[in-house]
Amino acid sequence: MKQANIPPPSKHVMAVLTFLALLPLVYVIPPWVAAHISDQHSWVTLISVASIVPIITYGLLPGMLRLRAKLYRCGAKSCL
Repeated sequence: MKQANIPPPSKHVMAVLTFLALLPLVYVIPPWVAAHISDQHSWVTLISVASIVPIITYGLLPGMLRLRAKLYRCGAKSCL
């Protein structure tokens, strides 16, 4: 089966995907860090960013891009 040639996402698409992946994490992780690890603002910020960046980079965005590619290949067909 021949693979469809899927163009890379535009900067706008990447911005939207990053926003959608980032939004829930910035509401969940900093309060959790403040409650369980440290209540000092600088430590909460440092630990939160150090947690969020790898989650986005290695977990959520690759998964979202794979889903985008799958949906792109399916087009109007039913994929699910």
